[in-house]
Amino acid sequence: MGVFKRQDNWWIDYSYMGRRKRQRIGPRKKDAEDALSQIRVQISAGTFLPEDERKALEENKPKPITFSEFTDTQFKDWSREHHSEKSHIRLLSMIDRHLKPVFGPMGLEEITRKHIEDYLIRRRRSRYKRGTKTFPTSEATINRELTAMKGVMRKAVEWELLEVSPAHGIREFKEKNAVPVLLEREEVMRLLDEAPPHFHALVACAVYAGLRREELFYLRWRDIHWKRGELVVASTREHATKNNESRRIPMNKALITALEQHKREHIIVGSPYVFSNRRGRPYTDIREPLDAAAQRAGIGDTVKLHQLRHAFCSHALMSGVDPR
Repeated sequence: MGVFKRQDNWWIDYSYMGRRKRQRIGPRKKDAEDALSQIRVQISAGTFLPEDERKALEENKPKPITFSEFTDTQFKDWSREHHSEKSHIRLLSMIDRHLKPVFGPMGLEEITRKHIEDYLIRRRRSRYKRGTKTFPTSEATINRELTAMKGVMRKAVEWELLEVSPAHGIREFKEKNAVPVLLEREEVMRLLDEAPPHFHALVACAVYAGLRREELFYLRWRDIHWKRGELVVASTREHATKNNESRRIPMNKALITALEQHKREHIIVGSPYVFSNRRGRPYTDIREPLDAAAQRAGIGDTVKLHQLRHAFCSHALMSGVDPR
């Protein structure tokens, strides 16, 4: 082994596994001597690879999978089989609308904790538009997106595409949960009177049965038992309830009347859902008509479905109804 000069460049001359090797280093003799010393150490340790073999390995090495490729080709299929339909759709919406525009072109191994935390800071400073007003993105929304990111990275680790998840240990923002304003009985009645005809029965279900938002949207006609005077909130694989348990709720006369009128006048032929859009699919958002009804009823600029569930529970307790 040794170094030699040829045409203003220094070379190293060495043997590896019985083969003579030569490699050009550059114009400085010291660089060639240092390179030869490193090669001797690596050969002794059994870790040396000649330059041509190293390049061949790098060329044949599979390209790192990007965030978009991983979510589209692997994670989505897993999510579809392991989550309810509504959870799967909500998760994919967060990935497609928010995470992929930022992390999509990046290889999984390129994403760092700093990248994710910078994304969370930008989201916290962002605003969204609803109608003519803009609102800051809530901490709860950002935390759900962080949970989605953690889920994607956790599966990448489990499937041996990553050694460690860069999202592991990132803390969520502290959520500021506002206490819902309790609507008085008179306010609830005015809201029912002002609700659009095709939403009247939906509001009645929230007021008189205390159904949650998703439970209202996915209520089916088969879940209403007219003879027994009750409706069933069914927890299914496609549409699981919050605690994954089904429950029966008695219907009062006002709710039965509202549902009967809805069935006569606003049913969508062929749709299994009690409340659906013109295509027979469940609603995804009714905030605008609900807010407009609240304004006409004189109970504020906005009202949420959770407020109606809160009113149902609170007034039922005040009337002596057993909490169970």
